[in-house]
Amino acid sequence: MKRYIFLTTMVCAAAGCTEEISTAPDLGFLQVNPRTAEVLIPFEDFIDEVLVFDGYGSTSDIGRGWVAADLDGLNARTLVGLDEYPTVSDQGRGVLVFSGGRLALHFDSLAGELDSRVNVEVFQVEEEWHPASVNWEFAVDTTGGQRAWSQPGGGVTTLVGAGTFIPNASDSLSIPIDSAMVAFLETEIGERPPALLVAAVGSGVSLQLVKMALVLTTSTFLNPEPWEETVPTLSTSFMFDPAPPPPSGWLRVGGTPSWRSVLTMSLPREVTGTPDICGSVGCEVDLTEVHLNLAELVLTTRQTELAFQPQDTTEVDIRPVLSPELLPKSPLGEAVAFPKLVPREVFAGQAGTQVFLPLTPLLVQVFGIAAVTGTVPVTSIALFTNIEPHLIGFASFEGAGGAGAPALRLLYTVTNPVGLP
Repeated sequence: MKRYIFLTTMVCAAAGCTEEISTAPDLGFLQVNPRTAEVLIPFEDFIDEVLVFDGYGSTSDIGRGWVAADLDGLNARTLVGLDEYPTVSDQGRGVLVFSGGRLALHFDSLAGELDSRVNVEVFQVEEEWHPASVNWEFAVDTTGGQRAWSQPGGGVTTLVGAGTFIPNASDSLSIPIDSAMVAFLETEIGERPPALLVAAVGSGVSLQLVKMALVLTTSTFLNPEPWEETVPTLSTSFMFDPAPPPPSGWLRVGGTPSWRSVLTMSLPREVTGTPDICGSVGCEVDLTEVHLNLAELVLTTRQTELAFQPQDTTEVDIRPVLSPELLPKSPLGEAVAFPKLVPREVFAGQAGTQVFLPLTPLLVQVFGIAAVTGTVPVTSIALFTNIEPHLIGFASFEGAGGAGAPALRLLYTVTNPVGLP
C-alpha cells in the first residue's frame, strides 16, 4: 500500500453545517457529509521519468545581444549582420558619399560584477556565418552541415573601433569611425554585407546589447551639407563559451537556446484516506469519485550557475506532451493554466523556495478518463518558458531524491460516505 503525507484535514459534521457547499449541495433527501482533505504524493509514487532537453530556438530569436568577459569563467560576444550600404539618396540628392560615421550601441546591464566603466571593442567579421545556428565553435551549425570558425569565437577579425561604456552616465555608447574604415567595411568583404562582432574587455563584466547601429555621415556632390544615414540591421546573434553543462538529476527551464523539462506521470487512482474520512479502521479514497478542488506540482528551486541566473521573472508554462514518442520535437497541447511567475531571487540567494505550478484542469481531465475507462492514463507534461527563448538565464529546480524532490499536492472533497474495504 502506498503511503502519503497528509497536510491538513477540514471536517464539516452534518449537524453543524448551516450553509450549502458548492461541491456537495443539499439535495433534500441525501445524508451529505462533505469532508475536504489535502494530500502530498511523493515523487516516487507518481513520476515515471524525467527528461531535460535543450536547443529550443536560437540566440537570433531574441533580437538582442550579450557580451561578457570572464564572468565566472564565461565569455560572450554578439554578432550583428548589416544590410548593404545605401547608394543613392531617396530624396533625389544624387549618389551618396560617406565621409565617416559612428557605431551607436545601446546597453542594459546584466548580473555580474559590473565595473563602473566597461571597455567595448567592435570588430569586422571576415567569415560567413549563419545567424540562427552560430555558436562559439561553429560559424554554421545546422543539420545540413557544419563549418567551424577559423578560430573559436568569431574567426579572424579586424578591429573597427573601441570605446568605454559608463553605466551610470548613459545607456548608450558612440564609437566614431573615419572614412577609411567606412570604405573598408563596404569593400573588404566583397559581395557579402558587412557583419560586426561586439566584445567586452576586462573581467567579471556582462552587458546586454539592446541594439547597435552603423550610422554613416553622408553627403552628395550636389548637396555637400552632411546628414546621417543608418545602415539597416538584418540579424543579431550572440555566442558564449563555455556552454552550461546539462543538468545532472535536476530540472532546467528557459535560457537561450531554451531548455525544457518533461515529466512523465503515472498518477495513482487511490490514495489513503485521512482518519476524518475513514475513521480508525482506515480506507482508500478513489480519486475518480471525489471532487478535485486543486492539483499542484510542487517544485523546489535550486541555485542556478552565476553566469546563467535569470535576469528577470521567469514565466513557467505547463502543457501536455501530445506525442511523447516524438520528443524532443513532440507537439504540445493547450496551456494547463496561466504561466506561473517565478521571481529571479529564488534561483540565487533564496534557493530552496517551494514553487506551486497549477495542474487542476489537466488532472480533472485525467481522472475523468479513468472514471470511464477504469485506467488512469499515463500523462507527460513539459515545463518551459512562456516566451521561448526569452532570457539568457534559466530556472533550476531540484530533481529526484532528497527533501526538495517534486511532489504532487491534491486538495479534494468527499461528498458521500466512503465504503470500508
